Amino acid sequence: MFEYLVAKEIAIIGKNELSFQKSLDTNYLNVLSQQDRMVRQFYPQMLSFLMNSAKEVSKILIAYLKEVPTSSKVVGKFSNSDLASEIHEADIILGVMRGPVLISLKLNKKTSYVNTKSGGIKSFFSQYFSFIDPKVQEEFNNFIDLEFNRMAFELHSLHDLDYPGNFHLWVAKGFSELPGDLDPESRGILKAYYARIAEEMHRILEKALKDNKELFQKALPALLGLGREDILQVIYFHDFPQNQNSVVELHSMEELRGELPKVKILKFGKISSVELEIGKWSLHIRVKPMNKFTTTAIKVNCSVRVKADSAS
Repeated sequence: MFEYLVAKEIAIIGKNELSFQKSLDTNYLNVLSQQDRMVRQFYPQMLSFLMNSAKEVSKILIAYLKEVPTSSKVVGKFSNSDLASEIHEADIILGVMRGPVLISLKLNKKTSYVNTKSGGIKSFFSQYFSFIDPKVQEEFNNFIDLEFNRMAFELHSLHDLDYPGNFHLWVAKGFSELPGDLDPESRGILKAYYARIAEEMHRILEKALKDNKELFQKALPALLGLGREDILQVIYFHDFPQNQNSVVELHSMEELRGELPKVKILKFGKISSVELEIGKWSLHIRVKPMNKFTTTAIKVNCSVRVKADSAS
Protein backbone atom coordinates (compact mmCIF):
# COMPACT_ATOMS: atom_id res chain seq x y z
CA MET A 1 0.00 0.00 0.00
CA PHE A 2 2.84 2.40 0.83
CA GLU A 3 4.45 2.00 -2.60
CA TYR A 4 1.06 2.65 -4.23
CA LEU A 5 0.51 5.82 -2.19
CA VAL A 6 3.98 7.17 -2.99
CA ALA A 7 3.61 6.42 -6.71
CA LYS A 8 0.12 7.92 -6.71
CA GLU A 9 1.27 11.11 -4.95
CA ILE A 10 4.08 11.59 -7.48
CA ALA A 11 1.59 11.02 -10.32
CA ILE A 12 -0.75 13.66 -8.83
CA ILE A 13 2.09 16.19 -8.57
CA GLY A 14 3.07 15.38 -12.17
CA LYS A 15 -0.58 15.70 -13.29
CA ASN A 16 -0.71 12.18 -14.73
CA GLU A 17 -2.83 10.33 -12.15
CA LEU A 18 -5.21 8.93 -14.78
CA SER A 19 -2.47 7.13 -16.73
CA PHE A 20 -0.98 5.93 -13.43
CA GLN A 21 -4.28 4.35 -12.35
CA LYS A 22 -4.72 2.70 -15.77
CA SER A 23 -1.24 1.14 -15.52
CA LEU A 24 -2.07 -0.81 -12.35
CA ASP A 25 -2.13 -4.58 -12.71
CA THR A 26 -5.39 -6.40 -11.83
CA ASN A 27 -3.67 -8.74 -9.35
CA TYR A 28 -2.04 -5.77 -7.68
CA LEU A 29 -5.37 -3.96 -7.38
CA ASN A 30 -6.93 -7.01 -5.71
CA VAL A 31 -4.15 -7.21 -3.13
CA LEU A 32 -4.29 -3.44 -2.60
CA SER A 33 -8.05 -3.60 -2.01
CA GLN A 34 -7.61 -6.34 0.59
CA GLN A 35 -4.88 -4.38 2.37
CA ASP A 36 -6.99 -1.24 2.35
CA ARG A 37 -9.95 -3.04 3.97
CA MET A 38 -7.70 -4.61 6.60
CA VAL A 39 -6.06 -1.29 7.50
CA ARG A 40 -9.38 0.56 7.73
CA GLN A 41 -10.89 -2.16 9.92
CA PHE A 42 -8.02 -3.01 12.26
CA TYR A 43 -5.53 -0.13 12.05
CA PRO A 44 -7.51 3.05 11.27
CA GLN A 45 -4.66 5.28 12.52
CA MET A 46 -2.30 3.77 9.99
CA LEU A 47 -4.10 5.04 6.89
CA SER A 48 -3.49 8.74 7.64
CA PHE A 49 0.06 7.85 8.70
CA LEU A 50 0.73 6.12 5.38
CA MET A 51 -0.79 8.96 3.35
CA ASN A 52 1.21 11.64 5.15
CA SER A 53 4.39 9.54 4.92
CA ALA A 54 3.85 9.06 1.18
CA LYS A 55 3.55 12.82 0.69
CA GLU A 56 6.77 13.40 2.63
CA VAL A 57 8.70 10.77 0.66
CA SER A 58 7.35 12.11 -2.66
CA LYS A 59 8.55 15.64 -1.94
CA ILE A 60 12.01 14.45 -0.94
CA LEU A 61 12.27 12.20 -3.99
CA ILE A 62 11.30 15.00 -6.37
CA ALA A 63 13.81 17.33 -4.70
CA TYR A 64 16.50 14.65 -5.10
CA LEU A 65 15.67 14.11 -8.77
CA LYS A 66 15.51 17.89 -9.34
CA GLU A 67 12.43 17.47 -11.53
CA VAL A 68 8.85 16.23 -11.36
CA PRO A 69 8.59 12.78 -13.01
CA THR A 70 6.42 12.63 -16.13
CA SER A 71 5.26 9.11 -15.27
CA SER A 72 4.92 6.91 -12.20
CA LYS A 73 4.41 3.15 -12.28
CA VAL A 74 4.16 0.49 -9.57
CA VAL A 75 6.20 -2.64 -10.40
CA GLY A 76 6.30 -4.46 -7.05
CA LYS A 77 5.98 -8.21 -6.55
CA PHE A 78 2.18 -8.19 -7.04
CA SER A 79 2.32 -6.39 -10.37
CA ASN A 80 4.13 -7.11 -13.63
CA SER A 81 5.84 -10.14 -12.11
CA ASP A 82 7.26 -11.07 -15.53
CA LEU A 83 9.69 -8.17 -15.13
CA ALA A 84 11.14 -9.50 -11.87
CA SER A 85 14.45 -10.56 -13.40
CA GLU A 86 14.93 -7.09 -14.87
CA ILE A 87 13.74 -4.79 -12.11
CA HIS A 88 15.31 -6.66 -9.15
CA GLU A 89 14.32 -4.83 -5.93
CA ALA A 90 12.38 -2.03 -7.66
CA ASP A 91 8.88 -1.16 -6.42
CA ILE A 92 8.31 1.96 -8.52
CA ILE A 93 9.60 3.22 -11.87
CA LEU A 94 9.62 6.98 -12.41
CA GLY A 95 9.98 8.61 -15.81
CA VAL A 96 12.37 11.57 -15.87
CA MET A 97 14.23 13.41 -18.63
CA ARG A 98 17.38 11.26 -18.39
CA GLY A 99 15.35 8.02 -18.52
CA PRO A 100 13.55 5.68 -16.12
CA VAL A 101 14.57 5.72 -12.45
CA LEU A 102 14.01 2.51 -10.47
CA ILE A 103 12.98 3.03 -6.86
CA SER A 104 13.30 0.43 -4.10
CA LEU A 105 10.98 1.65 -1.36
CA LYS A 106 11.19 0.59 2.30
CA LEU A 107 8.98 1.51 5.25
CA ASN A 108 11.05 0.81 8.34
CA LYS A 109 10.89 1.21 12.10
CA LYS A 110 13.53 3.63 13.36
CA THR A 111 16.71 2.07 14.82
CA SER A 112 16.00 -1.30 13.16
CA TYR A 113 17.91 -2.86 10.28
CA VAL A 114 16.38 -2.75 6.79
CA ASN A 115 15.58 -6.15 5.28
CA THR A 116 16.98 -6.45 1.77
CA LYS A 117 17.12 -10.13 0.78
CA SER A 118 15.61 -13.42 1.91
CA GLY A 119 16.12 -16.80 0.32
CA GLY A 120 16.86 -20.46 0.78
CA ILE A 121 20.16 -21.29 2.42
CA LYS A 122 20.91 -24.26 0.17
CA SER A 123 21.42 -22.00 -2.85
CA PHE A 124 22.81 -18.93 -1.09
CA PHE A 125 26.45 -19.22 -2.17
CA SER A 126 25.69 -20.44 -5.69
CA GLN A 127 23.23 -17.58 -6.22
CA TYR A 128 25.04 -14.62 -4.65
CA PHE A 129 28.70 -15.73 -4.66
CA SER A 130 28.79 -17.66 -7.93
CA PHE A 131 32.58 -17.34 -8.16
CA ILE A 132 32.89 -19.79 -5.25
CA ASP A 133 33.48 -23.41 -6.29
CA PRO A 134 30.05 -25.14 -6.59
CA LYS A 135 31.40 -27.95 -4.43
CA VAL A 136 31.44 -25.53 -1.50
CA GLN A 137 27.65 -25.16 -1.71
CA GLU A 138 27.24 -28.93 -1.97
CA GLU A 139 29.45 -29.57 1.03
CA PHE A 140 27.70 -26.84 2.97
CA ASN A 141 24.31 -28.43 2.24
CA ASN A 142 25.60 -31.77 3.54
CA PHE A 143 26.87 -29.98 6.63
CA ILE A 144 23.37 -28.55 7.21
CA ASP A 145 21.80 -32.00 6.96
CA LEU A 146 24.25 -33.42 9.49
CA GLU A 147 23.70 -30.54 11.89
CA PHE A 148 19.94 -30.89 11.50
CA ASN A 149 20.12 -34.52 12.60
CA ARG A 150 22.37 -33.55 15.50
CA MET A 151 19.88 -30.90 16.62
CA ALA A 152 16.94 -33.29 16.22
CA PHE A 153 18.69 -36.01 18.22
CA GLU A 154 19.56 -33.55 21.02
CA LEU A 155 15.97 -32.27 21.22
CA HIS A 156 14.49 -35.76 21.33
CA SER A 157 17.04 -36.88 23.89
CA LEU A 158 16.27 -33.85 26.10
CA HIS A 159 12.63 -34.93 26.22
CA ASP A 160 13.42 -38.67 26.64
CA LEU A 161 12.30 -39.56 23.14
CA ASP A 162 13.91 -41.82 20.56
CA TYR A 163 14.79 -40.03 17.34
CA PRO A 164 13.38 -42.07 14.41
CA GLY A 165 14.92 -39.86 11.70
CA ASN A 166 12.03 -37.39 11.54
CA PHE A 167 9.84 -35.31 13.84
CA HIS A 168 6.68 -37.44 13.57
CA LEU A 169 7.02 -38.75 17.12
CA TRP A 170 7.82 -35.25 18.38
CA VAL A 171 4.58 -33.90 16.89
CA ALA A 172 2.57 -36.94 18.06
CA LYS A 173 3.70 -36.24 21.62
CA GLY A 174 2.28 -32.73 21.36
CA PHE A 175 5.53 -30.76 21.08
CA SER A 176 5.48 -27.63 18.95
CA GLU A 177 7.28 -27.20 15.61
CA LEU A 178 7.57 -23.42 16.08
CA PRO A 179 10.75 -21.99 17.68
CA GLY A 180 8.86 -19.44 19.77
CA ASP A 181 6.85 -22.16 21.52
CA LEU A 182 9.85 -24.11 22.82
CA ASP A 183 10.97 -24.19 26.43
CA PRO A 184 14.24 -22.33 27.20
CA GLU A 185 16.47 -25.43 27.15
CA SER A 186 15.04 -26.69 23.85
CA ARG A 187 15.36 -23.20 22.38
CA GLY A 188 18.99 -23.20 23.43
CA ILE A 189 19.61 -26.37 21.43
CA LEU A 190 17.93 -24.81 18.40
CA LYS A 191 19.90 -21.57 18.70
CA ALA A 192 23.16 -23.52 18.94
CA TYR A 193 22.20 -25.37 15.74
CA TYR A 194 21.66 -22.14 13.80
CA ALA A 195 24.84 -20.67 15.27
CA ARG A 196 26.90 -23.64 14.01
CA ILE A 197 25.49 -23.11 10.53
CA ALA A 198 26.25 -19.37 10.73
CA GLU A 199 29.79 -20.17 11.88
CA GLU A 200 30.33 -22.35 8.81
CA MET A 201 28.96 -19.56 6.61
CA HIS A 202 31.39 -17.19 8.33
CA ARG A 203 34.29 -19.51 7.50
CA ILE A 204 33.23 -19.84 3.83
CA LEU A 205 32.77 -16.09 3.41
CA GLU A 206 36.11 -15.30 5.06
CA LYS A 207 37.89 -17.65 2.66
CA ALA A 208 36.00 -16.22 -0.34
CA LEU A 209 36.99 -12.68 0.65
CA LYS A 210 40.63 -13.71 1.12
CA ASP A 211 40.76 -15.66 -2.17
CA ASN A 212 39.14 -13.05 -4.40
CA LYS A 213 38.32 -9.69 -2.84
CA GLU A 214 37.35 -8.10 -6.15
CA LEU A 215 34.65 -10.66 -6.98
CA PHE A 216 33.53 -10.70 -3.35
CA GLN A 217 32.95 -6.94 -3.51
CA LYS A 218 30.95 -7.31 -6.73
CA ALA A 219 28.64 -9.81 -5.00
CA LEU A 220 27.71 -7.47 -2.15
CA PRO A 221 25.41 -4.85 -3.79
CA ALA A 222 22.67 -7.44 -4.45
CA LEU A 223 22.66 -8.40 -0.75
CA LEU A 224 22.59 -4.73 0.23
CA GLY A 225 19.47 -4.09 -1.84
CA LEU A 226 21.21 -2.49 -4.81
CA GLY A 227 21.10 -5.27 -7.38
CA ARG A 228 21.21 -2.82 -10.30
CA GLU A 229 23.50 0.10 -11.08
CA ASP A 230 20.54 2.42 -11.67
CA ILE A 231 18.40 1.56 -8.64
CA LEU A 232 17.72 4.10 -5.91
CA GLN A 233 17.01 2.82 -2.41
CA VAL A 234 14.54 5.00 -0.52
CA ILE A 235 13.88 4.22 3.17
CA TYR A 236 11.30 5.93 5.34
CA PHE A 237 12.25 5.49 9.01
CA HIS A 238 9.31 6.07 11.34
CA ASP A 239 8.26 5.67 14.97
CA PHE A 240 4.57 5.00 14.36
CA PRO A 241 2.17 5.83 15.93
CA GLN A 242 3.91 9.01 17.19
CA ASN A 243 5.92 9.60 14.00
CA GLN A 244 7.29 12.95 15.12
CA ASN A 245 10.90 12.38 14.06
CA SER A 246 10.73 10.54 10.76
CA VAL A 247 13.82 10.26 8.57
CA VAL A 248 14.08 9.55 4.84
CA GLU A 249 17.32 8.06 3.54
CA LEU A 250 18.30 7.69 -0.12
CA HIS A 251 21.13 5.40 -1.18
CA SER A 252 22.59 4.61 -4.60
CA MET A 253 25.28 2.45 -6.18
CA GLU A 254 27.33 5.59 -6.70
CA GLU A 255 27.44 6.06 -2.92
CA LEU A 256 28.08 2.36 -2.20
CA ARG A 257 30.85 1.94 -4.78
CA GLY A 258 33.36 3.92 -2.74
CA GLU A 259 32.61 1.85 0.36
CA LEU A 260 32.97 -1.64 -1.15
CA PRO A 261 36.81 -1.83 -0.95
CA LYS A 262 36.53 -1.31 2.83
CA VAL A 263 34.65 -4.59 3.32
CA LYS A 264 35.61 -6.73 6.29
CA ILE A 265 33.95 -9.65 8.02
CA LEU A 266 33.61 -9.13 11.74
CA LYS A 267 34.70 -11.75 14.24
CA PHE A 268 32.09 -14.48 14.66
CA GLY A 269 29.93 -13.79 17.71
CA LYS A 270 28.60 -17.30 18.41
CA ILE A 271 25.14 -16.26 17.22
CA SER A 272 22.96 -17.15 14.23
CA SER A 273 24.31 -14.40 11.98
CA VAL A 274 27.40 -13.26 10.12
CA GLU A 275 28.19 -9.55 10.25
CA LEU A 276 30.03 -7.58 7.60
CA GLU A 277 31.21 -4.00 7.75
CA ILE A 278 31.44 -2.19 4.40
CA GLY A 279 32.60 1.30 5.26
CA LYS A 280 29.56 3.02 6.72
CA TRP A 281 27.32 0.09 5.73
CA SER A 282 26.61 -2.85 8.05
CA LEU A 283 25.29 -6.12 6.61
CA HIS A 284 23.74 -8.87 8.74
CA ILE A 285 23.38 -12.31 7.16
CA ARG A 286 21.10 -14.25 9.49
CA VAL A 287 20.13 -17.94 9.55
CA LYS A 288 16.43 -18.56 10.31
CA PRO A 289 13.84 -21.32 9.92
CA MET A 290 11.41 -20.86 7.04
CA ASN A 291 8.63 -21.34 9.59
CA LYS A 292 8.81 -24.69 11.33
CA PHE A 293 12.24 -25.80 12.60
CA THR A 294 11.42 -29.48 12.01
CA THR A 295 12.66 -29.48 8.40
CA THR A 296 15.97 -28.56 6.77
CA ALA A 297 14.19 -25.72 4.95
CA ILE A 298 16.22 -22.81 6.31
CA LYS A 299 16.35 -19.27 4.99
CA VAL A 300 18.97 -16.56 4.99
CA ASN A 301 17.79 -13.04 5.82
CA CYS A 302 19.98 -10.10 4.84
CA SER A 303 19.49 -6.74 6.51
CA VAL A 304 21.33 -3.44 6.30
CA ARG A 305 22.04 -0.32 8.31
CA VAL A 306 23.86 2.74 6.99
CA LYS A 307 25.72 5.13 9.27
CA ALA A 308 25.04 8.61 7.97
CA ASP A 309 24.64 12.15 9.28
CA SER A 310 20.92 11.97 8.53
CA ALA A 311 20.42 8.69 10.40
CA SER A 312 19.56 8.46 14.05
